[in-house]
Amino acid sequence: MLFSFTIRAETLIKGEIIAGGILIIKTLPNSIVKLDDNIVPISDNGYGLIGFERKPKNIQKLEIVSPTNQTEEITLNIKNRSYKIQKIDGLEKEKVEPPQELLDRIYNEKIRVKKSRNEANSLKTPYYLNGFVMPVKGPITGVYGSQRILNGVPKSPHYGLDIALPTGHNIKAPMDGVIIFTDNDLFYSGGTIIIAHGQGLSTSYLHLSKILVEKNQNVRKGDIIGKVGATGRVTGAHLHWGVEWMGKRLDPEYLIKLFD
Repeated sequence: MLFSFTIRAETLIKGEIIAGGILIIKTLPNSIVKLDDNIVPISDNGYGLIGFERKPKNIQKLEIVSPTNQTEEITLNIKNRSYKIQKIDGLEKEKVEPPQELLDRIYNEKIRVKKSRNEANSLKTPYYLNGFVMPVKGPITGVYGSQRILNGVPKSPHYGLDIALPTGHNIKAPMDGVIIFTDNDLFYSGGTIIIAHGQGLSTSYLHLSKILVEKNQNVRKGDIIGKVGATGRVTGAHLHWGVEWMGKRLDPEYLIKLFD
């Protein structure tokens, strides 16, 4: 359930305190905000974000220090979730158990993606405040957090929403932001775009058939950024849509709820 509550007259928190969830904080400009002693970026107008990973520490401390040095400490009790087990068969063998000669490529691609996502942490402008639209609408075939068993082999959890649509279907930027990564042919994710939306928040778009934006390009909510495809490790055409905040992979469903 989405909720909002007031900590002090000048501080409002909106969102759901749950694994994979995301919160918006509105407090006094020039406040210092920390989550478990880690600085949370706050914009010039007092907005910030907090996200919780798939299996978060259950109790976390939020500290807000006002410009007049008044300190408020809030204990966050993060709700656990149970996750589905999803079995997918029919994938190319090398996409599930890559041969040795492909491991360097896969490693280098992961490093490039991680470096780009780190760029999102330095983007201070809260572009996400300008509103939200769904990147696509269609049948959901994969959900956040599910344990993947691919061709009978247990793999990492699924960190996003899979939305089944035909190749060539337009994909929209859900919020204003800056393109921080594009690649037409990553080993696992195929055609890939990552957008930074400010204060560590980024969204990713995988398996694309076509990319219509370039790195460092500014995009507006609703702009067409690419087209659905079946590139990388897939069994059919779909969009994998992911959300990340400060290195934590979040559930896109809670981003949708946050802006409903």
